[in-house]
Amino acid sequence: MPSKTHTAAVVLIPPKSAQPPIQTIRQIHDRNFVRWMPHITLLYPFAERRDFADVTPGLAKAAQQITPFSIQLRRFDAFKHRRSCTMFLVPEPADEIVRLHTTLTQQLPDYDDTARFAGGFHPHLSIGQFRHRSLDREQHRLQTTWQPIRCEIEAFSLIYRSPETDDRFVVAEQFPFQTRS
Repeated sequence: MPSKTHTAAVVLIPPKSAQPPIQTIRQIHDRNFVRWMPHITLLYPFAERRDFADVTPGLAKAAQQITPFSIQLRRFDAFKHRRSCTMFLVPEPADEIVRLHTTLTQQLPDYDDTARFAGGFHPHLSIGQFRHRSLDREQHRLQTTWQPIRCEIEAFSLIYRSPETDDRFVVAEQFPFQTRS
């Protein structure tokens, strides 16, 4: 069994042009705003940096089985935890992201942690943490002012954080999808 770390992940990062309204909300509500860029987690925890060379062939192979696709971020939802809630944007349609996740876990089955939740893999883009009592009010407020974002997803990224990155996640490598013919 390979060594896994919470300092590396495989993620979808929305294009820079789609990030400003997401970041406006995250800056206020997400305690991880500085540590993480806006993203949809695919594989986490992931390989140690010293093992990146061992996993990148599988990541590259998975990327070549996927063509670019569009998603829309138009609706908020939340995961309720014991003491708090995590609100997120729902990427729609989810089927291409789920297919990508399945392809990745087929290539790298040791990193299937995101598939092991009770409801299975659930694509989402976290925007912040909220208390139970304020969740409905805040979700309604955000939903009524939100302008949906449509963007093209053309690659996924391998990211990591370390003392050399001031404990912030940075992109180690991007894996472009196959080009459409």
